[in-house]
Amino acid sequence: MYACDDHWLDLYVNEIKRDFSGQIWTQSVLSARKYKLNLCEGQSMPGLGREKLHFGNNSGYQAINLAYLLGATKIVLSGFDMNIIGDKVHFFGSHPYHHKGQGPNNEIMKRWCANFERLAMDLEYEGVEVINASRHSALTAFKRMDLELC
Repeated sequence: MYACDDHWLDLYVNEIKRDFSGQIWTQSVLSARKYKLNLCEGQSMPGLGREKLHFGNNSGYQAINLAYLLGATKIVLSGFDMNIIGDKVHFFGSHPYHHKGQGPNNEIMKRWCANFERLAMDLEYEGVEVINASRHSALTAFKRMDLELC
């Protein structure tokens, strides 16, 4: 499990630790220390981080990069909507602090999608297959497939 957002971790990390037995990763030094999570060092660089996580401005991008760093050769994406559907900014809805004027909008999500183009090329070059199995997605950098077929 990967999360980069300190606000989100503040809200949900205790529930995750209670219900999830896998590894929990973050690029946030603050949250890693505060909640005893695995820390993945990173930097704001385009494309795939081959030694350190590249941020790409969102946690989904970072989670894909982390999967690569951990040795994944096939990555299946779920919940990568990258657009606002109804009143939901994320597939699970909005964070409570989005109502304070924070959080992504359509313009930000378009920039996020553009960031994935370079990541997709780098992953293909490295021989990593990435499939976007999200039900509704504006992300076009990866091939699409129904989750049941992955």
